[in-house]
Amino acid sequence: MPGARITDQQVTIYMKHRKRNSQVIAAAKAGISERSARRIDKLDEQPLSNKRQWRTRIDPLESIWDSIVGQLRFQRARCTSMLL
Repeated sequence: MPGARITDQQVTIYMKHRKRNSQVIAAAKAGISERSARRIDKLDEQPLSNKRQWRTRIDPLESIWDSIVGQLRFQRARCTSMLL
């Protein structure tokens, strides 16, 4: 469906107002359509539910970071991230 995406903040505002008000009023206060409000209620969607909390691939520099880059950082007091 075309249109602007619903943000996590809008879902949070909707859920907060939904506890005290009707679906129509809560949707209006959150700035979303009634149809989107019904979809949120049906899915019981919580904000940030689709954010990953884990890595999706192995860090290729993890094994050498402390031995090479970490030593460079401590050897040179004025070493910045741009120099590395």
